[in-house]
Amino acid sequence: MKKYINISLLALVALASLSLGSCKNEVDEIFDDDAVARLAKAQAEYVDILTSQGGRWQLQYYANANEQGYVYVMTFDKNGSVVISGMNQWIAMSMGQSSMGKVTPAYGSATSLWDVITDNGPVLSFNSYNPYFHLFADPYDIPSIGSSSGLDGSSSDTNESGYGHEGDYEFDIMKYSGDTLYLTGKKYNLNMIMVRIPEAGYPGDEVYMNEVTAMADSFFNAKIQEAYVNLPNGTRWVVKNGSTSILKMFREGDDEISTAENHNVIITHDGLSFMNPLVLDGVTIQNFLLQPDGSLLCREDMTTTMTADDLSKVITKPTSVWRLDLSDMTGHFAELFNKMVDELNDYQTRKLQYVELAYIPADNRYSVKFNVKRSTNRFNPTYYITMEQNGDTKVNVTVAAEGDKTGQSYAERIPSMRALVDALAGEINLTANSLLSPTNIHFNNANGYITWVMQ
Repeated sequence: MKKYINISLLALVALASLSLGSCKNEVDEIFDDDAVARLAKAQAEYVDILTSQGGRWQLQYYANANEQGYVYVMTFDKNGSVVISGMNQWIAMSMGQSSMGKVTPAYGSATSLWDVITDNGPVLSFNSYNPYFHLFADPYDIPSIGSSSGLDGSSSDTNESGYGHEGDYEFDIMKYSGDTLYLTGKKYNLNMIMVRIPEAGYPGDEVYMNEVTAMADSFFNAKIQEAYVNLPNGTRWVVKNGSTSILKMFREGDDEISTAENHNVIITHDGLSFMNPLVLDGVTIQNFLLQPDGSLLCREDMTTTMTADDLSKVITKPTSVWRLDLSDMTGHFAELFNKMVDELNDYQTRKLQYVELAYIPADNRYSVKFNVKRSTNRFNPTYYITMEQNGDTKVNVTVAAEGDKTGQSYAERIPSMRALVDALAGEINLTANSLLSPTNIHFNNANGYITWVMQ
């Protein structure tokens, strides 16, 4: 037995020696001069990448996984300074704008310091405080979610003191490809990207950020409750809450309550990006580019689109109310309208205030109501039409023979009013200011076009 123990001890000593030798070799491989040199080389290369060609980048920044994204413009200088410009509601609040009700985004720009440091790899560090960027990393209570009212008028008793937005200000640089830097937040591990902004034709940070904000306003409108991701196989995914940039999404036909998921997005200067890639019915989507018709086209497959519903469904939606744009009509429509204005003025100096198109559920038809003012009195001559969908971008309009009592009276005294309604009869071709947010829809036929604006 004693001999067996001695042999075992010798074996253990031999194994320990081998293990120590192996560990030493691994340490040498990781921390040898070549590895250090490679890291230093990568550090220098990323400094050159960031500062070359004008050094200006668009950062798509996410503070956390439950909040919309924000665009920042960053201009890097080799002297270690960086100009950071942004435009959002949090900057507005940092400037003293009240958190009571909805807050209008404000522009802010300041110079601070940056560096590419090394850790397990190159790290982009914003290592001095920038009031318009580091506000997302401040560990203070968020005004809109704490005891104050929120950006949308809501409020909560939640107190985030010690946490704040939980935003990063140091980022692991993962790779560089096609004038795009791929980053990961060092503390909270959110993926972000930086895209180089070309020098040619750049309008300046403030103009650029105002263009981004205007883009966001044009994409989604709270009046259009649903948009759709249209996949190549013909299926659609419903998109709700677009105006919040926290999209609620579910497959059309599925139960919204049990299947809908929230996805935060960022509106960029050129389109829209999801924070993380989504796989919908086998199709991967993440980045969408704005198209001339107002739709969004998926950059990954250049086939998937994001639009609102068919225009024929939008204009005939029973809950929608539309008003005629009194300054946007052509052809015979414009001639009849101008004649009507003259006739109203001649008839006891009456003035047209607006013309409204709305659905009447009890009658299963629509009313075209004119609001006319004379002194302190108002009159509403009304005529009736039916609208039937005829494909995606057409409706057929039938004008009823009768109007209400006031409408019939005005048809005799102001014949061009009734004639304007009659000019809508027949097939109407529909076009819109945007396929994603069609709040202005044009009725086109042989008489020219008129424009209805969603209320």
